[in-house]
Amino acid sequence: MAFDADLHAATQRYQLLAIRLARAADDTTTVANVLGMLAYQHAATGKPAAALRYAEAAVDHTARSSPVVRARAWGRMATAHAAAGDISAFRDATDRCRTLLEHRRDDDPPSLYYFTPEQVSAKAGHALVELAATNPAHTRRLLAEATTLLSPLTDHGPTSGFPRSAPLHGIHLAHAHLLARDPEATAATLLQLADRVPDVQSIRCRNLLRRIRRSAGVRMRAPDGARALTAVDRALSAS
Repeated sequence: MAFDADLHAATQRYQLLAIRLARAADDTTTVANVLGMLAYQHAATGKPAAALRYAEAAVDHTARSSPVVRARAWGRMATAHAAAGDISAFRDATDRCRTLLEHRRDDDPPSLYYFTPEQVSAKAGHALVELAATNPAHTRRLLAEATTLLSPLTDHGPTSGFPRSAPLHGIHLAHAHLLARDPEATAATLLQLADRVPDVQSIRCRNLLRRIRRSAGVRMRAPDGARALTAVDRALSAS
């Protein structure tokens, strides 16, 4: 909740406390999951070295865990490598994650119910956008791949059970279109996002959308672009 509220310092304090409690209970699964979440948070805040350290610790803690727990740790590793700009290591970690996820069991931790192949695709799509920004020689190919992964996820509405999911993926998709210098696709995605803003209360999602809107504002001069920017502004101010 603290991370979703963009309270990064508080988030890390709570996560470190969670690790201490989980260790006291000899709960290695929770320790690994929290370490992985710390890796994700550091990747999201532009600290790839720290993200990699936490991701490596998470993988180490899952050496004897069930496949889905190990898959979650390797998914965090993929995110950390993407933050570091390493395409090859990102793909290797993602492949390991997908392979492990194929072996779900009846005794998997209930807390990882959400971790599905679709979720892996969502994280991979976002990671590919980040990689495109740091690997200019491969930008076009990476953005095309990211768009393929993120587009269907952006169409999910509040009835999917994850009302925050579609706006979050849509924000990353809009970023991909911006990097691809496609104002028409960017405008269409922003208009779609404007309709979804009332569905979520996530401060982090709103802040991410504001950043994309600011980036788009200096590049979109056509009438469709102006209309999309106005729609986003109205949605954010009204909710």
